[in-house]
Amino acid sequence: MRTFALIAEEAAAPAPATKTDEQPGSPYSIFILMGALFVVFYLLLIRPQQKKERERQKHRADMLKNLKRSEHVVTVGGVHGIVTSVTDDEVVLKVDEKNDVRVRFSRDAISKIVGAEGEEGAEKRLSDKPEENK
Repeated sequence: MRTFALIAEEAAAPAPATKTDEQPGSPYSIFILMGALFVVFYLLLIRPQQKKERERQKHRADMLKNLKRSEHVVTVGGVHGIVTSVTDDEVVLKVDEKNDVRVRFSRDAISKIVGAEGEEGAEKRLSDKPEENK
């Protein structure tokens, strides 16, 4: 029983303070750590994302600059059409061939070029794929 009392006294006794425990760290160490963390985030996350965005913008500008008649395009609003005329800041799209409906859009409203086959080509490509869950 006496041994348990000695063990309890030793466990309850405070550890002797050493000189290193009393000295605080450098006040600038947190700023150095935060700076290093920011540099790592910049190099691994921010910089590659900015590079991708610049490439995407360049690709989009080239696409809009090289826009020609009779190309099948999709606008940012999801309207599919065929380019009938192109000016510096406007594009006229034919959206319905039966009724000859033409709509005028800003050149910046063109999202992507679908291709020469347009919607029919996309439907054909989908029908060429073997149906899975039958």
